[in-house]
Amino acid sequence: MSCSSSSGSEGEEEGFDSYRKGGYHAVRIGDPFSGGRYIAQRKLGWGQFSTVWLAYDTLSSVRFSLCF
Repeated sequence: MSCSSSSGSEGEEEGFDSYRKGGYHAVRIGDPFSGGRYIAQRKLGWGQFSTVWLAYDTLSSVRFSLCF
């Protein structure tokens, strides 16, 4: 199995045109998910099919990654 990914720190981004129906899900820092329980804190990276975000669980005070 092969996985291609990149990080914003390398100077490459996934491109605005990828955020369309059938493409990446648009997420911004501070966006709430699941009724406000999870908060997007920082984009960790992106791959061919998704973006990965650092998120914070407001109920358990734990940070984890979300993949969109």
